[in-house]
Amino acid sequence: MSIHASSDQVREDTADMGTTAFTTKAVYGNSSSLLIATRPPGYHSRPHRHDCEQLNWLQSGTLWVMIEDRAILLQKGDFLRIPAGERHWSWNRSDVPAVLVEVHTPGLQDDPLVKDFAVALFDDDEPREYLGSPVNEFLPDDEDFDPAVAERQVR
Repeated sequence: MSIHASSDQVREDTADMGTTAFTTKAVYGNSSSLLIATRPPGYHSRPHRHDCEQLNWLQSGTLWVMIEDRAILLQKGDFLRIPAGERHWSWNRSDVPAVLVEVHTPGLQDDPLVKDFAVALFDDDEPREYLGSPVNEFLPDDEDFDPAVAERQVR
């Protein structure tokens, strides 16, 4: 590969989260990963956290994002930052897909959700010197984070 990949070189695949799934394209470099994630109507992820900062831009649709005890409604064009280590999850309550652009620093290229299809953007002779390689940590339902609290905020 190289520092450039055409759209057809970055395949869209399914990121299976166990209880739900979304489709995504993923690329990465030394410092960050970039995902274009399409969350279908009704998508509801499990609470999770990761040791990387996440920047989001909602390209289309609407999406509720819960961060710790806050519920934030993203609408087309909105931006959001999820600090590293914060418990969060998202919910597409609409009847249309929501397309979210996600940047993670350090990158999530080794996360089981995307590692089999994420595309490295490196020249052949370029060293790979990752800042780190965090992964999603899904939280048990009995964790002190109660999704029902956030769900009541969005009703």
